[in-house]
Amino acid sequence: MAPRGPLVDTHCHLVLLQERGLLDDALASASADGVEQIVSVGLDVEDSDRNRLIAEAHDNVWFTVGWHPHQKHAPDPRQVEALGELLDHPRAVAVGEIGIDLYFRPGYHDTPLEEQRRSMHTMFELAEAHGKPVVVHDRDAHAEVLSLIREHSAVRGVMHCFSGDAPFAAACVDAGYAISFSGIVTFPRSEPQQAAAAAVGDRDYVLETDSPFLAPVPHRGRPNLPGYVAATAAAVATLRDVDVALVREQSTANARRLFRLPGADA
Repeated sequence: MAPRGPLVDTHCHLVLLQERGLLDDALASASADGVEQIVSVGLDVEDSDRNRLIAEAHDNVWFTVGWHPHQKHAPDPRQVEALGELLDHPRAVAVGEIGIDLYFRPGYHDTPLEEQRRSMHTMFELAEAHGKPVVVHDRDAHAEVLSLIREHSAVRGVMHCFSGDAPFAAACVDAGYAISFSGIVTFPRSEPQQAAAAAVGDRDYVLETDSPFLAPVPHRGRPNLPGYVAATAAAVATLRDVDVALVREQSTANARRLFRLPGADA
């Protein structure tokens, strides 16, 4: 059965798929599943530049310029300059992935909160200077992240891989942020995220994979691929009690408007 309307995967890591030898197959399967546009997300200067190369080679890929909260230090002036130069690229659509991650465990990350704050402030300033939205990583840091996005009220963006509940989603939307639902909404014990997906406004959500991570049901246990955003769309449609075609239409329009992708409405 043919896909019922186009989709946008607003957050994936094509560099990681490329490293695993999965890039070509991932892009081909995404097209077969109706994914017309893909945003591949940068983690630092080098990773952002590698995403640039992929975007230049594929007409359906755009990229972001980011500084992930797991980076040991805030970007120095030279790195900020390099990130700004990348942001001037015509296929660069946002600043991200940036944010706060308070889930500490050995082997995951140990970047102090104050250093993460410095990084996020710097990246907000970069986004404002270039007129770009931000892609926000928030893990176990809802209050901290909400305070920071309110502090930088001139910047808008998206809450990547949303992990909060419906009231937190409403607060983020009120601050000017779209809510991005991932395969998490298909997982057991994800009732808060499922409630948020059911409650958020029609113009206030987008979809993502976070590929190669967080493969949705029924694809658990394998690398996530951009085409699997179709499974998340189906799950969100069930949660919202609407036809999946409507979720595909709304999420695509919202993503194109947020990132100023071709086909965006006013």
